[in-house]
Amino acid sequence: MRSFRMPAALAIATALGLAACGTGGEHRATGGTFTMAVGTDLGSLDPYATVMSLTRMVGRFLYDSLVAVDADGEAHPHLATTWQADAERATFTLRKGVTCADGTPLTASDVAAALTYVGDPANGSSLLGQWVQPGTKASADDAAGTVTVTSGRPDPFLLNNLGSVPLVCRSALADPAQRAAGKGGTGLYTVAETVGGDHYTLTRRKDYAWDPGAATVNRASRPDTVVVRVVISETTAANMLLSGQLNFAAVFGADRERLEARKLFKVESTTPAAELFFNQAKGRPGADPLVRRAVVQALDLPKVGKVATGGLGSPMTQLLSSSGGRPVCPADTVTGNVPAFDLAAAGRTLDQAGWKPGPDGVRVKDGVRLSFTMPFVTAPGNGTAATELMQQQLKATGVELVPKGGNQLAINEAMSNGTWDLMAMPFVWHLPSQMVPWFSGKTFPEGGTNLAGTRNKAYEDLVAKASTRPGKEGCALWSQAETALIRNLDVVPFQQVPQSVYGRGARFRLDLLPFTIEMGAA
Repeated sequence: MRSFRMPAALAIATALGLAACGTGGEHRATGGTFTMAVGTDLGSLDPYATVMSLTRMVGRFLYDSLVAVDADGEAHPHLATTWQADAERATFTLRKGVTCADGTPLTASDVAAALTYVGDPANGSSLLGQWVQPGTKASADDAAGTVTVTSGRPDPFLLNNLGSVPLVCRSALADPAQRAAGKGGTGLYTVAETVGGDHYTLTRRKDYAWDPGAATVNRASRPDTVVVRVVISETTAANMLLSGQLNFAAVFGADRERLEARKLFKVESTTPAAELFFNQAKGRPGADPLVRRAVVQALDLPKVGKVATGGLGSPMTQLLSSSGGRPVCPADTVTGNVPAFDLAAAGRTLDQAGWKPGPDGVRVKDGVRLSFTMPFVTAPGNGTAATELMQQQLKATGVELVPKGGNQLAINEAMSNGTWDLMAMPFVWHLPSQMVPWFSGKTFPEGGTNLAGTRNKAYEDLVAKASTRPGKEGCALWSQAETALIRNLDVVPFQQVPQSVYGRGARFRLDLLPFTIEMGAA
């Protein structure tokens, strides 16, 4: 069941550092082509504009960062060899000899310009508030090769966040069209061909010699060419893996059985399958907390989750995800904070909110029908089953659900312009500070990333306190902040699912792509 997923392979990019399993005896190969499947078109490759985790994953082939963060959240040298950082300031010393894809040297001034660009709210970067705080500025000493960054506001995870920003060279920094095409990169690969909706071909740079400190794979075993193919159907992806047409694909559903039987190499983890969001913009029904409560009471979320995940899912206990082990701030923020399924209670809640049954059973208030528009990603097979189940359940209490199926780009457009009321999508955050712009500040239509137009003072006050505590010292406050969101039904986490990414003819780790790809025998 794929109706709740962003791209079908969204979690590949976000569930990093997964444990590797597979058959032994694979020999290393030299060069060759590594073909990977993605479940949707990547859209713009601009690392400073995209909100698609899948696009960000492919962007790691094109754009390097100052540090490489592994599955345990540890930072390793990459474009920076050494650093000093606290919650407000960081200084990075750059590696010598790094060049941009066009052959020009990467200077400290180039890096400072990129970080300052992302930190300037006028540029509307999708990374703003997540990895780079608004108002962040950087300065450079080219002779010493150092970059000094002053955060626009305290960030207890400043090193990991700043250090993970994909760096665009000066040639493309001021040109969104070049960035959209994947140009101006600092990474191991460059874009050779783009055929929208079909494939992207990347070629390996021959002059590249600055691997991350944690990457131990023999360089000779890396592919010379990477082909990213858009394969929407999981069954098709599984068939292509088994026939040797793919080296890499995420498969979540029933086709896993065939792949398991062949004992293919895999990396695995657990990732969110669905979280509910209500559009809280003025005039939208979800702006009323009583309506949000009634909708959750009217939905049998365990049953919806079972349908959505083909029976593979389990209840979520917190929003924060891990990178292969435990979340950085483990806590149960869900139990006891989400209303239970209760149709009678849902009806009473809607009565309290002033919504009365209309002639056709749909509730009305001041002549307006209680109707929710819900975008979802259309997929083959039973892709609409969970959406239809939600529609039936809400109808029983007088709420009209209007599903709007489409591809991921259409869903992104609906998110960006605010033309939705209810959304069931998986979002993955590894650091609690990365959630903040999704639940506070400006909305997408205003140039921000506050998905639902959330205004939760308790959350914002707790975030302010947590942000003054370095790293894990603030975990108790971060967990309280997350709880405040869930209690107010600003987000309802309800289902997670095992994720398996399979490989054939190659091995890899996801936390350090593309540097951990090893071409080998099937």
